[in-house]
Amino acid sequence: MKREFHSRTKAFACLLTMCAGFSDAYTFICRGGTLAAGQTGNVVFLSVGLIGQQISDVEVKLATMLAFMLGIFLMTVLRRLIDNSVLSTLVPYILTTLVTGFLPASVKNVFIVPFFGLSLGIVATSFGEVGSYAYNHSFMTGNLKKTMVAYGNFVREKEKKFLWEAIFMTCLIGSFVFGAIFSTYLIQFYGLETIWLVSIILTIFLIYRAIQYFEVFHFNRRHE
Repeated sequence: MKREFHSRTKAFACLLTMCAGFSDAYTFICRGGTLAAGQTGNVVFLSVGLIGQQISDVEVKLATMLAFMLGIFLMTVLRRLIDNSVLSTLVPYILTTLVTGFLPASVKNVFIVPFFGLSLGIVATSFGEVGSYAYNHSFMTGNLKKTMVAYGNFVREKEKKFLWEAIFMTCLIGSFVFGAIFSTYLIQFYGLETIWLVSIILTIFLIYRAIQYFEVFHFNRRHE
């Protein structure tokens, strides 16, 4: 029950990956062309901008990258303190998406997007394994590689464990793409408030897990 409550499930991995794709599309379209989760893309955009002397948004991309790195660093240092409450690491991400939806376009992106980077760095460090599968909810390059390696191993070895891994990785990639497409679509109607969907989804998930935890707790108390 403890492992289940800690959300080491394939469904939750896909949910987080969908949220990352959703956030990437949102910050890219609505918040200055910077990716919230995809730091590889930010490095490319930053490099192209510097060479082309388009430095107006350099500080946003650089600050987002540094914030993402800081999130990973903090989670690495504090891992022992949050091992038993790993779901709490979703709170900064929820708060970031919630507050951002209230902020008008006049607020400078350098005061917004880095908080996405920080919170997503925390989440990426907290959630990266499902059983024997390692994944990354932010960077699709590694997931693409693992997908094709798993399919290749299945063709060569004919073992179903490789097929299940390949299917899981394919679902992750599909979740990211769906999140990005869905975000782009909703932005046409809801604009800056679109990002609230991420905070709503993750808040509902936390409430569901809390209810599940207390049900298990009371069940165990009644049968002691």
